[in-house]
Amino acid sequence: MCTNFLYRVLRPEENPQIGIYAQAPYSTRTISEHVSNGSHNKSKFISTSKSLDATIAFALKSRDRPVRIVRIDVGRLMNCGQWNQDPDVLLEHISVFNRFALNCAMRYREVLIIGYMPRHCSRMVAVIK
Repeated sequence: MCTNFLYRVLRPEENPQIGIYAQAPYSTRTISEHVSNGSHNKSKFISTSKSLDATIAFALKSRDRPVRIVRIDVGRLMNCGQWNQDPDVLLEHISVFNRFALNCAMRYREVLIIGYMPRHCSRMVAVIK
């Protein structure tokens, strides 16, 4: 794996000081459904990106302010057993017929974490006001 860091736009209620949790840890939503609907439909996945630039572009589309972005240390995630999704595997789970989800995943260089991300794996890197 070449990616050392991932990035995430935090939801307003998320507190990285206590860890980041999926909205519905026991959800049966598929990866394709998650990518298509984002936070509108709760799932067991936590969306992140391989690209800080893509994360900032996503953050700028948000109506919430301020928007907070964290950097996630992949090495620490792997040591916790929380790293579950190789970036290239994501595209294998999205149907070529779901162009919207496919385009979103590619545009934002999406990588998914399943369930929970411990607090020591991330740190704040940007706040957009």
